[in-house]
Amino acid sequence: MRFLLGFLLAASVAAAGAQELSPWTGGATPPLALSDLEGKPHRLEAYRGKVVLVNFWATWCEPCRDEMPSIGKLRDSLQGRPFAVLAVNLGEPESRIRRFAERVPMNFPVLLDRDTAVAKAWQARILPASYLFGPDGRIRYSVLGEIDWADERVRRTVAGLLPR
Repeated sequence: MRFLLGFLLAASVAAAGAQELSPWTGGATPPLALSDLEGKPHRLEAYRGKVVLVNFWATWCEPCRDEMPSIGKLRDSLQGRPFAVLAVNLGEPESRIRRFAERVPMNFPVLLDRDTAVAKAWQARILPASYLFGPDGRIRYSVLGEIDWADERVRRTVAGLLPR
């Protein structure tokens, strides 16, 4: 029942139109330590000094699928700058994620939240759920639902967090 309610809420958020980055007013950041599709471990604290976009997603989530190319465009536009994307997939089989990645190339690590424990700790109940960190390791912005990461206003906000 919770899953259905979350899905319906995600669908209504997506239908409401483009989302915007909201300044973060939540509490402390839960830990994030997961392996990627190649088995390489990633810990959020290892990215300190960079602006980091943490995106919770799933292949079954249409707004998540629609959002992925714009995340790639944002990543490309900041190539060579201290910016990283960590795409956290929620509990799907690797084969399904790899098939998706063949159709929609991702130029950033895809982390596997096999048992969805990380998503639960982050309270990522609506997908996609994204958190934007400053170089100091603090969450600065969040967005629940799809956003166009390639939009110039969004890109300027992200670039404004980069160390000078």
